[in-house]
Amino acid sequence: MATAIATHKQNVTKALDRVISIDEKRRLMLIEVLREESGRELEAQARFSNGEVEFDWKEHNAQFRIDYADASLKELLEYARKLYGLADIDAVRERRAKHKAQIRARLERN
Repeated sequence: MATAIATHKQNVTKALDRVISIDEKRRLMLIEVLREESGRELEAQARFSNGEVEFDWKEHNAQFRIDYADASLKELLEYARKLYGLADIDAVRERRAKHKAQIRARLERN
């Protein structure tokens, strides 16, 4: 006796259609590296301003992500090259790994 198997056609998006492209992943990584680099630079400027300039990481993070949410991969790569000497996406990837290691070490110390 054969059992009938009911198949339902649903408007279900396949898993791979829900993930972001490699270029979008690279763009988001660039945003995070540039956010971290610029934040460190601005924090240092504030530290050496003898209290004349204040720096708030939470404010910087939120505003940076708003400011560059629509920036293209090409535009972000240009900022990375001009401002931080990161010549290509591999250099950006290495810097991101360095940032993660530094954050992890800081968390372990605390």
